[in-house]
Amino acid sequence: MQLISILNVLQRIAPLEFAESWDNVGLLVGNRNRDISSAMTCLTLTNTTLEEAVESKAELVICHHPVPFKPLAKITDDTTTGKLLLRAIESGIAIYSPHTAWDNAKTGINQQLADILKLEKVKPLQNFASEPSNDDSVGVGRYGLLPNSLSILGVLDRLGVAIPELCARHTHNADHCVSKVGIVCGSGGSMLSLVARRGCDAMLTGEATYHQCLEAESLGIAMIMLGHHASESFAMKELASQLHSILPEIRVIASQWERSLF
Repeated sequence: MQLISILNVLQRIAPLEFAESWDNVGLLVGNRNRDISSAMTCLTLTNTTLEEAVESKAELVICHHPVPFKPLAKITDDTTTGKLLLRAIESGIAIYSPHTAWDNAKTGINQQLADILKLEKVKPLQNFASEPSNDDSVGVGRYGLLPNSLSILGVLDRLGVAIPELCARHTHNADHCVSKVGIVCGSGGSMLSLVARRGCDAMLTGEATYHQCLEAESLGIAMIMLGHHASESFAMKELASQLHSILPEIRVIASQWERSLF
């Protein structure tokens, strides 16, 4: 199957126009017209996941975090990014990143977290266009109501069933109860103001800085941090499953070697 056909499916799942303006998404390395028979998803392209892709004979790596992320003046083995890109190119591996397009998509990471928590009346924290939007199913982050108030420990227990890699930290005591939750996967602490604007009493994210946690506490918002890896990696497995269902003629696997650093 030509790579362009796979890219068209990825575009339907996570439209690139849903990505943040600062992001670097889409096909980052590769020839759209080449044939692809095997693909692998992972959160981040590292020496470990690239080695796995080579070993498994994957011809396309769909990594959540873009490589490269910032513009490069040159690609050499003098830098970590340069080494990764050189080896991928030399190994004939194309690289695609959906990143914030997958975060924000209708069935993307933030929506999946909302579904795991069984939130009701779920909406984006912020629509892409000027509000109100005609489509309340897509946008930056998510927020919604728990059917019944839960303690922070109860929230983590519910998440842990679907996300065994939780590396959780939180402000407030574990028995502190919350009912309206804002969600921004990954490094979401900078979106605290959006969560506050929606009247949430908890924010679920991957990681936040010390001062963002202090700000949340001053606003009466419980900050619940799952770990950056845990807040997103489960959804790359889901993306592999979706691709396999739509494109059974190609082999699609999720990384088995990738491990959380935090």
